[in-house]
Amino acid sequence: MTTSIPDPTNAAAEPGTTPATPGPASATPGPKAMARALRGELRGRFDLAVTHSECLEIVARQHGVDNWNILAARQPAAATPAGDEPEAAFPWGAGNSTIPVLRIFAVDPALQFYVDFLGFTVDFGGPNAGPGTAYYGQVSRHGTTLHLAETAYDAGQGATVFLWIDGIDELRERLNQRRTEVPVWGPAVWTPRVEQAQWDGRVLTVADPFGNHLRFGEPADPRMRAGLPRWA
Repeated sequence: MTTSIPDPTNAAAEPGTTPATPGPASATPGPKAMARALRGELRGRFDLAVTHSECLEIVARQHGVDNWNILAARQPAAATPAGDEPEAAFPWGAGNSTIPVLRIFAVDPALQFYVDFLGFTVDFGGPNAGPGTAYYGQVSRHGTTLHLAETAYDAGQGATVFLWIDGIDELRERLNQRRTEVPVWGPAVWTPRVEQAQWDGRVLTVADPFGNHLRFGEPADPRMRAGLPRWA
């Protein structure tokens, strides 16, 4: 079954038997939390390495749909299921209203880098205009959302995305460990040092396999870091 993937670049409970005092809903894990738990169980119990994307597809079938794109489209954007990361009420699971579009030259290395290495979740993705056409998809983590657009190889310089976070040293330590576990190009060889920025803070710059750069910035002032997401 082929499912049409929207192109974001175009304009276009059962009642209980007795009355109860209103309270929080039952803590049912959301689809993304189910996928994370499934991946952990497979690795811990059977030493089976499965990507997060593959687990999302399994969870989608457990929900009675053909693929994750369909299930993600059915999830209410404003609701946050127990165990899932908070999501704002933006279309298609986006965590912010301004979304950088990054070029990629191959789908598998892109998902390996952004999902398996950096820990993003695939919100949607697939052939942009039917079978055989270029990939277009969205990945998100906490308040960060990126679009990945497949293009033919171009030797020109890629894009740079700046992300405010807290815990930059812990992030570098985790990535430095993960580079031995996930064979991505670039960070799998080495993880850059955290640099002192001209402003009052520090920066960690990580390059993807396609010439794009993610610059993680951490303010020096603890009060400014209080509301920022932690990636470690």
